Amino acid sequence: MRPMRQMAGALSALVMLALYLAVPALGQSSGSADIFTVADVPVDATAASAAAAREAARIDGQRRAFRILVGRLTLAADQKRLPKPSDAQLTDMIRDFEVANERRSTVRYLADYTFRFRPEAVRGLLRSAGIPFAETMSKPVTVLPVLTQGGASVLWDDPNPWRDAWANRKPAAGLVPLAVPLGDAGDVAAIDAQKALAADLDALAAIAARYGGGDALIAHATQGDDGALATVVKRVSAAGSTDILNETFRPNPGESQQDLMARAVDDSIAALEEAWKREMLLGGAAQAGALTAEVPITSLGDWLFVRGRLAGLPVIKSSDLLALDRHAAQVEIHFLGDPAKLQLALAQRDLVLRQDGQSWTLQRRGTGQ
Repeated sequence: MRPMRQMAGALSALVMLALYLAVPALGQSSGSADIFTVADVPVDATAASAAAAREAARIDGQRRAFRILVGRLTLAADQKRLPKPSDAQLTDMIRDFEVANERRSTVRYLADYTFRFRPEAVRGLLRSAGIPFAETMSKPVTVLPVLTQGGASVLWDDPNPWRDAWANRKPAAGLVPLAVPLGDAGDVAAIDAQKALAADLDALAAIAARYGGGDALIAHATQGDDGALATVVKRVSAAGSTDILNETFRPNPGESQQDLMARAVDDSIAALEEAWKREMLLGGAAQAGALTAEVPITSLGDWLFVRGRLAGLPVIKSSDLLALDRHAAQVEIHFLGDPAKLQLALAQRDLVLRQDGQSWTLQRRGTGQ
């Protein structure tokens, strides 16, 4: 019987290896491709003919799309030294584009363009200029806009114009997607204003689970009798909290409360994006490292899940399978940055990387923890 069991085990390993080889290699996924897409760029050009107007509109659109893209990837401090490629270089950097809502006359052309840039071309341009950049997407961050007025704090209760300001903001295609809760019965049961202000981790986890399972953004605004809005914004996870913004916004002459709050929301989001980019910067003089991790598995599906989540992650240069059996896989990961940055990037894909002495373990969040 023992030879039969050994043969069955060998066949099982061969089947697992065959299925592994049938899946595309790590690093070939385009998981970050959407980061390099700039959508809904409005264009409006006038020229001697409709064809000339259309060409002028496309060129203007790709210039503005490029500025939007590099602004998305780079720090505000680096904006002034960003490279300025020629129109021909920009055209070569664009993989393809789509046009919607075309309107034209004999001399004028209007439309909305979506440009898809070639990731390697953009990365190469930024690296050649010595500009670090980030392209790892954060998991959705759940926004909890608590407003304090006259000593009372509200989250779900109406009126809450601070929550309205967050809910009404047009979504921006940055690296940190935001989820503003609806304030329905499930949200009310998960957390209230007091628990939000206290950063109650159980309550924060409950509300985040309803909107993508990422971190929470506690956006606390206190409005004084003079109309000024004092904001304290923090990003909170199970690992701790990060201060995002602590600023008082004073109304400009003639500025409405709605516009003041919209301005505070815009600055809060810009600060949130900036903080995330600082955490995930690549390029420039980014260090490189490698580690070998064991991936506990109970089935081939476990390994394929982990493998699929590794694919296309920007901080990972390459990943090689060293061993695979019915109980574990062993994978060597070559990455940019330090292990802490790698751990943070993996967490955005529900993977937990842990170190125990000199050994590393990589597994799906919620398994064996």
